[in-house]
Amino acid sequence: MLRTRTSELEAASRHIAQLEEKLFKLKQVGRDLQRVKEEKQLLRKSPERRIGQVLLAPYRLPQRLIRALVSRRRRPSAVTAYQRWFEQHRATAEQLALMRSDSRGFSLKPLVSVIMPVFNTPVPWLDQAIGSVVAQAYENWELLLVDDNSTDETLARYLDTAVARDSRIRLFRLATNGGISTALNHGVEQARGEWLGFLDHDDVLEPDALFHTVSLLQRFPDADIVYSDEDKLGESGLERPVLKPDWSPDLFLSSNYISHFVTVRSELVRSVGAFRPEFDGAQDYDLLFRMIERTQRIHHVPRVLYHWRRSASSSAIDVRQKPGQLDAARRAVEDHLQRTQVKGRVAIDWPTHTFWVQRELRAARPVSVIIACTAATQSLARCLQSVSQTAYPDYEIVLVGNVRELRKQGDALNSFRARVLHYDGALTRPAMNNFAAAQTRNPWLLFLQPDLEPVDAEWLGVMAEQLQRAEVGAVGPLVLAPDRTIEHAGIVLGPSRIAQPAFRGFSIEDTAVLKQAGVMRDCSAVTGACILTRREIFAQVGGFDEGLPRAFYDVDLCLKLRRAGYLIVYTPFARLYRRDSPAESSPATSPEASIMQERWGEALQRDPYYNPNLSRERGDFALGN
Repeated sequence: MLRTRTSELEAASRHIAQLEEKLFKLKQVGRDLQRVKEEKQLLRKSPERRIGQVLLAPYRLPQRLIRALVSRRRRPSAVTAYQRWFEQHRATAEQLALMRSDSRGFSLKPLVSVIMPVFNTPVPWLDQAIGSVVAQAYENWELLLVDDNSTDETLARYLDTAVARDSRIRLFRLATNGGISTALNHGVEQARGEWLGFLDHDDVLEPDALFHTVSLLQRFPDADIVYSDEDKLGESGLERPVLKPDWSPDLFLSSNYISHFVTVRSELVRSVGAFRPEFDGAQDYDLLFRMIERTQRIHHVPRVLYHWRRSASSSAIDVRQKPGQLDAARRAVEDHLQRTQVKGRVAIDWPTHTFWVQRELRAARPVSVIIACTAATQSLARCLQSVSQTAYPDYEIVLVGNVRELRKQGDALNSFRARVLHYDGALTRPAMNNFAAAQTRNPWLLFLQPDLEPVDAEWLGVMAEQLQRAEVGAVGPLVLAPDRTIEHAGIVLGPSRIAQPAFRGFSIEDTAVLKQAGVMRDCSAVTGACILTRREIFAQVGGFDEGLPRAFYDVDLCLKLRRAGYLIVYTPFARLYRRDSPAESSPATSPEASIMQERWGEALQRDPYYNPNLSRERGDFALGN
């Protein structure tokens, strides 16, 4: 734990150093700008300028007219790839009319109360927000405007007219300014709907937002929480889409990825005590934690239905816009851990401003680290040396391979304390791993390829703290290639390629990549190059399939574990390097691929942890077609 905290402090120090460097550059730019301003002032007062003004006076009027004409004809900013994609995928007028008609025939037509706290909102933004509710294709809604004692008189007059706009709009004015949670709670108290939706006073809903929520209830009438994808609304239009996975409890512990647009059963909100003012800034994160402690009936609509406006005071630009927000979110995670009796601490991952929940290891269960040597490799000695330096207190190293191949390792076998199993069968990893697992007795099994090296001594403990959870079936680390690019950060399923390593070839320093590759999250599968599991569930699902000798045996194992009800967890806080050339991707046309298609065809069609709007050709979380 001390080493972990030291590394965390080092990461924070590096982050602070980077910020200080940026600040220094900004200060230098500021000084240069000040000098330019001073020189400009001197020029304004010079005799030469005054003479020039007299000589140029006849030409000034035409120049002003030209500038005015040019500004009127100025082209709008270029349409981005995302904006083009969104226009192709958003509901058309014809589709909205059909949704309106279809929703009238729904068997379940709950009243949805949309709660909107208001405080000194620019009227044009508020008008747009209200208009987005009025335009909903699903018509059984009410909008509760809760004015948190705004001081803007123009806004006050506008609110009076807004109520007259539609009979479904209700206005409540609070006598004092109580903050966001107080305003939201007043809305919860006054809401008449079975479902509640939350809309910020300057954000915008797509007109089919409520339709898709209620449409989902026709298929899942027992759902308790429904959330959608979202993007940002900036000066140049829509940008920065957040295309989310289905419910991922480990990703949610890292950050509030659910965010907007979320609709919840009003009964559930009230039963957990609604919003708590002491968590203002992260009040929705705190509320969601208390709700997921009571229900796992959480559903996702993979459509961008919410536009989060980027303003000067909004954390839609950056969480640093609201410094207290990160602290409130951290306290919400800590409070959740305390209520669920999970011992551990919440560390901030500074590069991503997300959280790393470091769980206390209740007991260091004995681990067999199984290394299958299918052929002689120069990397084995380095692998054994790095593994033998792990800080985990109870493990054994088990080498398994053909006698002839193992003898080629020479001194590598004699220099380290390792148990050697001689294997005379087919030299395939599934068969060798199954053989070694049967020859060991430790309750936990870690399968490791011989050309991988852990980066630090804490790697096994970091993985073990996740496997100790009863709901987790397997844990995989971040695997880096020799050039420090990503080789494995979880695995993405797909119908054409079967399975692909997430973010392969991307730099681990890439900020955009870190938002997914740098946080703990649930996956459909992790790589067999390094995978930790428990013996009893490994045996329960039949171990590795030896009928998949060269490819996809790791994916098959993970899918069997998921089918048995277990989570597959990826953690970037355990890192291993492959010192030799990176492993090749599994071929999509191999005999193994045909077996996978036949066995897992339905699962391959839809990876729940990879949004269907993302690229199916690459596992890089980029926008799809």
